[in-house]
Amino acid sequence: MTSQQQPTPGQRVERLRRAAGLSRERLAGMSGLSPTTVKFIENGRRSLTLRAAQQLAPHLGVRDLGDLFGPSVALSLDGRASHPAVHDVRRALTAWHITVDGEPESTDYLRGAVDSAWQTWHTSRHQRTAAGDILPGLLDATQRAARLHTGDDRRASLALLAQVYHLAQAYLAWHGDRELVWLTVDRGMTAALDADDPLAIAQASWYVAHLLRSVGRADEALERLREARGLIEPRVADGGTEWAEMLADLHLCVALTRARSGDQGAWSDWDAARTVVDRALPDGFVGLRTRVSRPLVKVYAVMCAVDLGDPDEAQRRAHALDPASIPSTERRGRHYVELARSADLEGAREATLHLLARAEATSPETVRYSPVAQDMVTRLCREAPAAIRAEAVDLARRIGATDL
Repeated sequence: MTSQQQPTPGQRVERLRRAAGLSRERLAGMSGLSPTTVKFIENGRRSLTLRAAQQLAPHLGVRDLGDLFGPSVALSLDGRASHPAVHDVRRALTAWHITVDGEPESTDYLRGAVDSAWQTWHTSRHQRTAAGDILPGLLDATQRAARLHTGDDRRASLALLAQVYHLAQAYLAWHGDRELVWLTVDRGMTAALDADDPLAIAQASWYVAHLLRSVGRADEALERLREARGLIEPRVADGGTEWAEMLADLHLCVALTRARSGDQGAWSDWDAARTVVDRALPDGFVGLRTRVSRPLVKVYAVMCAVDLGDPDEAQRRAHALDPASIPSTERRGRHYVELARSADLEGAREATLHLLARAEATSPETVRYSPVAQDMVTRLCREAPAAIRAEAVDLARRIGATDL
């Protein structure tokens, strides 16, 4: 290599990995990526995305992302688009009312309000804006109820409060302060444990696992999920659809966590989820909060294939799935982003752009606030053929991509 030739981002990752004495498998496990993804980044088959760089950097001793992308790039590890309502949600999360008085809302009323909030999250095209409007008042009402109710009503209020923290986690995941996301996870689990409700505890574990996985702590995520599964499995036969729904959710989360660690055993957990849904849930069943359903099981199959670095399998799995059947606008938008990731793995830039445009038309805020979608759009603006570059730039402007 001559003095004029700069190493590629993938070559920089490989050099730093070797200098740290890490195998690809070890780095993948620490960062929450699959070994295949690390391999593709290093050999140039896959571009180093901003999201992947942020996951890899702490384990490579990198504080300035310019060390990965090159001397002309200087990006903050914490830089991300932020939703305007984050400030109000933060204030609601950190209000800490020392004294509360008056009559709390009834648990029936709060259950209806929480269910309505989840329905809005899954049906609105602008779900983050809608959730940002709802969350401050809902947090206040459920926190007050948990303080003022007693006995069984208090336990029910705590379980509902855990659900509101989970919704706050979903809202904050892509554009909130990381400390706030940890706060919602910790409070959600604490409320569930105080409620002494196995279903609430299992669902809180599901949300804990998503955060642990995202920061490279996949082994801990799997421990939490398997412990939660132990709470739920013995009760499925006699417990009704809520228990079966929760068990399927846990199997799917295990499958995705294993896939992102490059573990082909993910497919056995995915198949276990499919079996639960097929045998224990009625035709047409759709879970309220996570949208567990037959179409969602197929969505997870696509996600697992993408994270295992197998775009051919992802496309095969997606071929039989009609996106219109996915019972959530937010999940449908994310599905298109996953398909775009699959196309991006193969270097199919026209297809990547088309799928990102479909995602934006379905759920604009999913693309606007998804780090991986933002990264793909930004790279298309720089690298796409001239025939589609103007279209990529137009999409970037619509979603507020600033790194152009």
